[in-house]
Amino acid sequence: MATASPWNDIDDKFCICSICLEQLKEPKQLPCLHRYCKDCLNSIIQGTNDVIKCPECREEIQIPTNGVDGFKTDFYSKSLVEYVQIQQSLTSDEVRECYGCSKHLRVAAYCFKCNDFLCKDCHNFHVTNKMMKDHQKHTLSLEGIEAKNITIENLASMRDAPRCHIHLEEMAKLYCDTCVNLPICVACVHGEHKGHNLHEVKALAKLKREELTQKLKTLGEINKDKHEIAPKQAKEKLIWNVSIEKEKMIKMHHEKDQKLMTKVQDTEGRRQQVEQEKQNTEKKIFDSLQTDMEHEIQGVKKKYEDMFRVKKLELTDTFKERESSLEKELAKLREQRERFERDKKELLELIEKQLIENMKIIETMSQHFDNIKKRFETLNVMSSSILASDNDWSAVQCIPDMCTAASNLMKDLKMNFPKLTTLTEVTVNYKRYSFEKPSVTKISEKFDKKITITYPYQNVYGMTCSGDGTIAISGITSNGRASFILVIDMNGRMLKEEILNTGNSYPFRYCEYLSQHKVATVCQPKEIGLYDVRDGSYIKKNISAVINSWPKGRNVRCVATDPVKHHILVGAVNSRDVYVFNDQLKYLHILTLPEMIKWPCNITVSDGHLLVCDYDGKRCFVTTMDGLESKLVGEFMTPNLKENKFGPRSVCSDKNGFVYVLWKSSTQCYIVQYNHNGSQVLTTKKLDEYANAFTVEETSQGEKLLVATQNTRTAYLYDLMTEG
Repeated sequence: MATASPWNDIDDKFCICSICLEQLKEPKQLPCLHRYCKDCLNSIIQGTNDVIKCPECREEIQIPTNGVDGFKTDFYSKSLVEYVQIQQSLTSDEVRECYGCSKHLRVAAYCFKCNDFLCKDCHNFHVTNKMMKDHQKHTLSLEGIEAKNITIENLASMRDAPRCHIHLEEMAKLYCDTCVNLPICVACVHGEHKGHNLHEVKALAKLKREELTQKLKTLGEINKDKHEIAPKQAKEKLIWNVSIEKEKMIKMHHEKDQKLMTKVQDTEGRRQQVEQEKQNTEKKIFDSLQTDMEHEIQGVKKKYEDMFRVKKLELTDTFKERESSLEKELAKLREQRERFERDKKELLELIEKQLIENMKIIETMSQHFDNIKKRFETLNVMSSSILASDNDWSAVQCIPDMCTAASNLMKDLKMNFPKLTTLTEVTVNYKRYSFEKPSVTKISEKFDKKITITYPYQNVYGMTCSGDGTIAISGITSNGRASFILVIDMNGRMLKEEILNTGNSYPFRYCEYLSQHKVATVCQPKEIGLYDVRDGSYIKKNISAVINSWPKGRNVRCVATDPVKHHILVGAVNSRDVYVFNDQLKYLHILTLPEMIKWPCNITVSDGHLLVCDYDGKRCFVTTMDGLESKLVGEFMTPNLKENKFGPRSVCSDKNGFVYVLWKSSTQCYIVQYNHNGSQVLTTKKLDEYANAFTVEETSQGEKLLVATQNTRTAYLYDLMTEG
């Protein structure tokens, strides 16, 4: 066969690659670019062992064991190449080597039997000579009206049926499904393809057309739902929700600011009132003494003068103490207002940051669906062309690949949208801003409620409350081989349960709420994670993989959260270093505790400070949290207990600023209530000897103290009684 065209190689194998397709001038007719021409395949296979990937849709194509020769013929692309050649010959007086006479003459016709161009004389010979009778219906005159209106579908009807891939002199009659739709002749039925799954081409083409039509129908319905409706609604709903929540936050901050200003003004007025009261009382006493002195004899005048001087000094000392107390209260209110303004600014910045991140997710979703739309349109163009064609060979060859592409597209369309962060995850700790006069809180003598936790696990080491009645509990299972997280309500009813870290030996797990729905948790030896109580999802990181300075053999021991800055603080065994992460588990920095602390067995954030239990050192401290070096603010008074082997195991605080420390020995357990700086012991209460974790929970009846035992599956709820 003469090689009059650079496209002749493609008659033998496969389809058109993206580089070859640049020469075609009909973009609407192009198929999905997941195949290659023979030359491109040879160059690609030289550097590949198993598969090649489509340059556009990235579908993987298995390379046959016999290389390029093992790929099947693509009749549709072959027809496309011939169509382009004929169109180019019509628009230009092209001179080619005639297949019949081998002369370089202007082309006049194309013979699909010879698979090449003919000059005018050879064309006349083709259509008049009886020897060429079987060529006549396959010969197209390029000068006639028929050639000018030719389409790919018309072109398919003029092509000769393919030859048997073994008996090249025989026309193919059947398709071998066992050999991936390979065209064969009747002789092959009893030969090399004996016992294979064979199909008559018309019946198989009809079946494949029906299969593709149903795929396209289903794909169109899914595309309409997913592409046209869902992303738009998700984006509009997100923007609307963010706008509403932002307005609520601004309004809430404004109300708190007004309330603070009112309290400041009220305190200033009370201070002036005390000053006026002081002056009035002083004047009243002075006038009284002056009157008495006028009625006394001159000899006792000195006595009354001395009395007046003493009284004046006493009054000065009394009112000086009251003025000092009011000045301290006023300074504290001013400090709280400044902190409130800083936190409000950080919160608004966090809202804007989350909005930007969510909009990026929406943009990624839009790009994803734009790409799917393009693939959908390309598949529609290809499918319409194949379904409109009457060429059964092309239908059998191309429709299985199109059905596969349609299935992959349906799978992509059914993908769920990425989960968007909402403003319900943004919280502010208003417990830090108590503008009312502090009340005295006492622990009730007896527990208000006993909660039996119906779970098959033991060894509780962590407990935290969300503020809405949801309680998260963590620890290790009774066999010591796995850790767990449980979510229960105030009645002990199980809401969620997760078994984590199976296979590790004694994986102690601790937890603390970061926001209303997310619990920060750490697990020995070096795991940090976030657990979502709504759907039970859990993401985690290996701390040593993100912190280069994490020493070998170091174990985590406790976790705390800063709800204002949305930070997670992690303490470790035998180390004064506290590791700080953000709410995305990104490592930020190390906070080093003061030298008098051995290592923290439990920590919590209260009123902008860090409360630290040093169990080995048998002491409890208040430290700063700013910078990289924590400074000592104060130390909690050690309670006067009968034994001297008590150590602080756990610590928490209530909304009035009172602090509660769990002191334990080998046989006894006490909760000790302190004032805000730990300098004064207010209440001491003996507990169950197995008490190991506790927290303060806000309920509809006020704050409650919730205490969990280590291995008896019991929790006790105590009232915190408030006195004005």
